Amino acid sequence: MKVSLITIVNNEIVFDDFKENLKTQKEVDYELIPIDNKKNQYNSARIALDIGAQKAQGDYLIFLHPDIRFLDDLALKSIVDYVRKINDFGVIGVAGCPVTKGKSQILTTIVQGKNRDKVGSDLKDITRVQTVDECFFIEKNTYYKNNRFSKDSGWHLYAVEQCLEALLNGKNNYIIPAHLWHISPGDSENINYVYSGIRLINKYGDKFESVNTTVEKWYSKGVRKYYMPWLNFLLHKIKRKLRKNTNLYKKIQKIYLKYER
Repeated sequence: MKVSLITIVNNEIVFDDFKENLKTQKEVDYELIPIDNKKNQYNSARIALDIGAQKAQGDYLIFLHPDIRFLDDLALKSIVDYVRKINDFGVIGVAGCPVTKGKSQILTTIVQGKNRDKVGSDLKDITRVQTVDECFFIEKNTYYKNNRFSKDSGWHLYAVEQCLEALLNGKNNYIIPAHLWHISPGDSENINYVYSGIRLINKYGDKFESVNTTVEKWYSKGVRKYYMPWLNFLLHKIKRKLRKNTNLYKKIQKIYLKYER
């Protein structure tokens, strides 16, 4: 069983560190397919990753960020072993969100940022979710050939879109325990993310009451569809700036939770 690891390279130093870390992985057959974007050749993660997928020879396609690090030498093997236990699936990730009535709930075992912080509720086994995070996700090569990324531009929510398409195709999406470190602090949310989310909800909103993601919950009905993306964007921006001020951060968090319900 072979896996194809497909990643977009924007920074050579980060990618070199990734390759050195990948070399530590044992008991797994893999190929690495880097997509060079150091000169901003692409304006879409979907298009860049699709080019890599078309070259892939593996049974499973693993789309991942180059700042992912494996925390032990059997981490990749363990992921593949979990994937093989699931006979039929759309998308598998290492962080994701189930459908919830309130704010999105992040489930994951990975750590994030320079301090290796926990970023969500823990999980012990394979768990069904609505969507998964873009940092590391998996599809069967045979399934992907008939369900490729869309041609949409931008760098956000491409794994979420694959998850929604999989659900519409009658597939289930899952997350699995993984011993991984995502070096990014997870603060890539910007105004382009908001516009990507608005396009996504306009495209799929008639089929899903809401879309739960690891950044926020997107509503497809009522007035929250229109004001929550911008309120979330503002509150997230404020929260990132105020993390060092614990008391003020807690007050902002209460406001955030009030409007998320």
